[in-house]
Amino acid sequence: MNKISHYLSFTNKKRILSLLLTAVFVFVFLTPLQAFGATPSKKVVRLASGTKYQTNLYVIKSGKPGPVVMIVGGVHGNETAGYKAANKIKDYSITKGTLLVIPEANKLAIAQHRRYISSMGDLNRDFPRTAYESADNTLSKAIYNVVKTYDVDWLMDMHEGYDYSINASTSSVGQTVIYYPSTSTAKVAKKIANTLNSGISSSSRKFHLLRYPISGSLARSAGQFQKAHSFIFETCSKQTLATRINQQVKAANCLLNELNMR
Repeated sequence: MNKISHYLSFTNKKRILSLLLTAVFVFVFLTPLQAFGATPSKKVVRLASGTKYQTNLYVIKSGKPGPVVMIVGGVHGNETAGYKAANKIKDYSITKGTLLVIPEANKLAIAQHRRYISSMGDLNRDFPRTAYESADNTLSKAIYNVVKTYDVDWLMDMHEGYDYSINASTSSVGQTVIYYPSTSTAKVAKKIANTLNSGISSSSRKFHLLRYPISGSLARSAGQFQKAHSFIFETCSKQTLATRINQQVKAANCLLNELNMR
């Protein structure tokens, strides 16, 4: 190879290398951040801000595309395991999608350890009963707006019954997963029940599937009118608090694992 050919060959290599570097620069620095996924983040949003009903919404974003899951505790203030479990879940990190947690939905009722406060009535009957209704009051409107604003895919509402659902002499629905009907919701509800039941020896304490969530409940409204996969998870207050909290957390983990978010 003579000097001219060698020079041309070297020049072409430099040109090719320069083009490659330029392409890498354009791809890395000019491609929208959405293509790579945003930075994971956690923030607290005040719901019903400035009112006596104010409570926290924890927004946990993975930075990667995926489902939006909403977990709510403390709709009924005397159902302790739900809001204590949700307070653990609010500190989670996730691998994809978005996790929304309202640990203490009805803080006034929680403070009084009552199902609800008389001035507001039962929060779990305050959500829309038709597609054209709005929620009934300041707090239910703020919570329902989260479902709509974030376009929630899955909603788990944590509750407790005073007795086991298998006891026909009461109307309690302890130890149940009450889901809004759809094939995919039923499949996950069954997976949650089976996962928990694998560690329960007594047949009376096993979890059962029920439908539908009662009209006016958060789970029913979110499922029926906002197309969320929605369910109420009910433990039984006849068990120890530690057992109930563990069951609530385990159910939430099962949901998140099923969606490949943890």
